[in-house]
Amino acid sequence: MIEFSNFYQLIAKEPLLARWLETLPAQVGAWQRESLHGQFKQWARSVEYLPEIQPWKLDLLHSVSAESEAPLGDGQMKGIEQLLRNLMPWRKGPFSLYGLNIDTEWRSDWKWDRVLPHLSDLAGRTVLDVGCGSGYHMWRMVGAGARLAVGIDPTQLFLCQFEAVRKLLGGDQRAHLLPLGIEQMPALNAFDTVFSMGVLYHRRSPLEHLWQLKD
Repeated sequence: MIEFSNFYQLIAKEPLLARWLETLPAQVGAWQRESLHGQFKQWARSVEYLPEIQPWKLDLLHSVSAESEAPLGDGQMKGIEQLLRNLMPWRKGPFSLYGLNIDTEWRSDWKWDRVLPHLSDLAGRTVLDVGCGSGYHMWRMVGAGARLAVGIDPTQLFLCQFEAVRKLLGGDQRAHLLPLGIEQMPALNAFDTVFSMGVLYHRRSPLEHLWQLKD
């Protein structure tokens, strides 16, 4: 089962985010008891079986890519590929992990390249990504200097995809994904920058969504 204890410990040290602990553990607990997708355990097992690899080279500034000092063995590569295939379809990406390329449905790197010139400097910032999908853009936010990137997305396959990538990035704790919708977020006023990309046109009330993002 995917755990969130590391995230709880992390935000407990953050004065503004610590207030989230008043509601978040209960929400996640209810989700685990009552709302798991029928395939969630299968997806989570695929994440569990992946090796945790410490990258020799990690690039989150220009892409989401990791390399090992020596090539991984054929057997290990085939095992990793099969486990990642168990998490298809992959939408946001692409990812390049130890010579294995995840060719996703969307070119999220192109979107990031278009958005980046218009952003305030993310260096040292705490960032929220609403509707983050597999978390591709969160890793790029970390690459741009964000101190902490938090994503929310209720799609449980995306959570497992994110945790799979995180594990192959050595368990990096600078990004975290929570299986929540924005309606479940309290008005924390705790993030320096908030992203909502590809969400607005799905909302019944776009103006209300903008107020939620402000909060």
